[in-house]
Amino acid sequence: MTRSVPVGVGILVITVVLAGFTLPIAMAGAVDGSQQSLADRESAVPAQHAVDDFDSQNFDSTTFEITVHENGSATWTFRHEQRLGDDDEEATFGAFAEEFEEDETGLYERFTDQAEALTDTGEETTDREMEATAFNRSASTEYRPGAMGVIEMSFVWEGFADVEDDRIVVGDVFQNMYLGSDQSLVVEPGDDLVLTDADPEGEYTATTMENASSMTWTGEQEFLDGHPYIVLQDADDIGSDGTAGTTGGSGDGTLLSWPVMLGTTVVVLGAVIAGAWYRTRQDETPPDDSPGEVDGPTGPRAEPSGAGAAAAEPEEQTEPGPLTEEELLTDEDRVVKLIRENGGRMKQVNIVEETGWSKSKVSMLLSEMEREGDISKLRVGRENIISLEGFEPEAAKSPFDE
Repeated sequence: MTRSVPVGVGILVITVVLAGFTLPIAMAGAVDGSQQSLADRESAVPAQHAVDDFDSQNFDSTTFEITVHENGSATWTFRHEQRLGDDDEEATFGAFAEEFEEDETGLYERFTDQAEALTDTGEETTDREMEATAFNRSASTEYRPGAMGVIEMSFVWEGFADVEDDRIVVGDVFQNMYLGSDQSLVVEPGDDLVLTDADPEGEYTATTMENASSMTWTGEQEFLDGHPYIVLQDADDIGSDGTAGTTGGSGDGTLLSWPVMLGTTVVVLGAVIAGAWYRTRQDETPPDDSPGEVDGPTGPRAEPSGAGAAAAEPEEQTEPGPLTEEELLTDEDRVVKLIRENGGRMKQVNIVEETGWSKSKVSMLLSEMEREGDISKLRVGRENIISLEGFEPEAAKSPFDE
């Protein structure tokens, strides 16, 4: 039975229906009857208790980040943000953050219970094996430049997407999903995947969908069953048929208006097929020391002139060089190599700094590596100590032992 939620509560418990299961999620704002009607046709988990943990907090925004992986699993991260107006608010949030990370609060316990219930119901609905694993949480203050309290809770949803030959399809677990005005949904392609289709199409900052690092849907918005529908494919499969290369080559000059980093990415993707041919041509041509000799009337390459000659020059400049040893490493290998170079043991925060990855990505990756037995993780105070086998601390104790 669906239970009503009073209008204007500090923390909104909004009903998101996925795969026939109604999940209440704590987030900012207020709710009215029309928003709650999404759950009328489904049985709901009691939705009254999120205020217990944050009766004094009113989050400014909530983002659901979904990173989809090649095997069909997805890392779900619920990110809540709240501006901290003065030193008192910052101190209050700091005290909460410390307790939230050290103890499994009611909010976090409900989060894990609901995630496990989601995967159980999703498995029954889709006939795919599903499991909620690698739970994690963090709370911290970020400065942009003003202080911002940030809470993140995440887990890995095994079997989240449907793997169809060379496509990973997301959508069958979504049922009547609703985003509030202060909420957004972000889907990111993980591993070597790229976005190739979406309905409805979200927002992205790239010239083509294939080159987008993520796609975002912002509220207030309601989706039909099975939507948003998203298709991802391996980047190599896209490059092999020329799709990514041709979509960015319209010749209308649009590409030049985007940042250099994005333009480089498009050029590299477009050169996948022709790369070997370029290298062969360069190997057959003696290197030129003088820029003036490049356009000299020597051999058949000197025949094109004007626009043709100008177009040939950037092709040679953007030719991708051989991959470095570092680029050939997987994320797991990079972490192992980094820890080994630092004596076999590192703090998790230092791994974040050294790799330049987000805290969420590092946290999820380390949880997976711990589950596979590649590393061990020890909590000491507010720090996670990550060790390779044989380098575990001999005498370390939990702060709760004191």
